[in-house]
Amino acid sequence: MSGSDWQICAQTHDRLGESILWHPTEQALYWIDFYGPFVHRRKQAKGPVETWKIDAGKAIGSLVFADKGRLLLALDNGLYLFDPATGKTTAFADPKKGRTDLGFNDGKIDRAGRYWIGTYDVPEVSPNAIFYRVAADGTATVADDGFVVCNGPSFSPDNRKLYFSDSYGRRILSYDLGQDGTLSGKRTFIQFGPDDGLPDGLTVDSAGNIWCALYAGSKVVCLDPQGTIKLSLPLPTAHVTSLCFGGPGLKTLHVTTGWGAGTTEETKAQDIGGSVFMRPVDIPGLPEPIITLS
Repeated sequence: MSGSDWQICAQTHDRLGESILWHPTEQALYWIDFYGPFVHRRKQAKGPVETWKIDAGKAIGSLVFADKGRLLLALDNGLYLFDPATGKTTAFADPKKGRTDLGFNDGKIDRAGRYWIGTYDVPEVSPNAIFYRVAADGTATVADDGFVVCNGPSFSPDNRKLYFSDSYGRRILSYDLGQDGTLSGKRTFIQFGPDDGLPDGLTVDSAGNIWCALYAGSKVVCLDPQGTIKLSLPLPTAHVTSLCFGGPGLKTLHVTTGWGAGTTEETKAQDIGGSVFMRPVDIPGLPEPIITLS
């Protein structure tokens, strides 16, 4: 694969595109702009992009798929259900219990239907961030803590490993994931260097390879289950944030990005950052789970 394999899938000029997922039944691509806060959806490969402005919070960290066609959104001030059919947003839970020094960030559903959601220290200075496991009724359990920014959770094909981006630690962590949702055996899966950027969004393909977006690193890397880099794919913009597999056979890699350091509202139309990129891959991904809520 070469750099020319990337194509722009959608040009939404997102200040910080994030949390891209392919809906397995709708056959639609969803993603967000953190600072909009916006939710985007594209139902056809070259169809129009639908966008919803979310007014329940000031920022949106991630989305996951819930039953009845709903989305579960992680806003800065809590977790909310959003129905694209009606545009209605409903409060669901707030594991951080109103703390204003933390905001909700990246989240995913594991293959047993449990919701995992991380937070970030709002000044991005202190290791106050908490990683939660949230049940279908909104009850939250602390899974791990002591981070500046929690990112990326993703899961092995057999759901026995959880991968987690400790972004400011420049490392991906690996945990053993028990059938009851408990984590054990915490270890460093890979440590990145200062020139690599910060590990952000993660996804896992059907062969168990781990794919990582490197923020400020201008690239995506693919690692085997032992933590060895198999592939490094440069992108033409620095702020690479999240990634997923979608399209026919789940054989297209989609990647979100954000603006460049000097971009403004006036200059964003000239910046390739904020685009959604795509490229073909040899190994397909896995269908994204959907949480059934109580």
